[in-house]
Amino acid sequence: MKGSPEFYFFDMDHTLIDNDCDVSWKDFMVAENLAPREALKIAADFYQNYLEGRLDPDAFTLFQLNEFIGRTEAEISMLCKKHFEVMVKSRIYPDAEMLVRKTIAAGHLVVLLTATNRIIAKPLADYFGIDRIVATELETDDGGHYTGKFTGVYAAAKGKVTLAEKFCRDNGLSLNNAAYYGDSINDRFILDAVGFPFAVNPDSDLKKLAMEKGWEILHFGK
Repeated sequence: MKGSPEFYFFDMDHTLIDNDCDVSWKDFMVAENLAPREALKIAADFYQNYLEGRLDPDAFTLFQLNEFIGRTEAEISMLCKKHFEVMVKSRIYPDAEMLVRKTIAAGHLVVLLTATNRIIAKPLADYFGIDRIVATELETDDGGHYTGKFTGVYAAAKGKVTLAEKFCRDNGLSLNNAAYYGDSINDRFILDAVGFPFAVNPDSDLKKLAMEKGWEILHFGK
């Protein structure tokens, strides 16, 4: 497509940061003595399932959010901010930060579009100055405590397209005028849906597809 994007979607893990926050969250929980050490092996298995495109979102969410259950947003938010400082901040790609900040400074709309749940993703969005997040949303009970389940659409694979389309409808925008930056073969659906697809640090399957499709390939390094 000729021209330039009107607005920009950025994936988070391995696109803006050299990290997978769902994996590092469990590392952080174990380090904080809030999860057992055997959770690390289970987290690694779920991550492999994600890479292979066969993640069960319900099973993963119940495991991933075990430490959320019964806690309030304020309690989890404090942990998420510490997780960002300890596990994430030092792994930000400088090229990614420069690109995002330059795009925002130019007056463009920038949206963080990630399968990671909103509360874990928010500290990174805040650091980058991104005030719009499209992510997996979490369920709370009537008392405002997390239940350990997600609500609505899980924001991965085709779910990203569904949520991006809803964002566009709600804001009078079109995916044809959007850019998306992502790293995983799971992003192939949203990359195919936007007018300006960018494969960032692509895994081998996405790199092959990007070359076939003529999508621009970028490499962000430390």
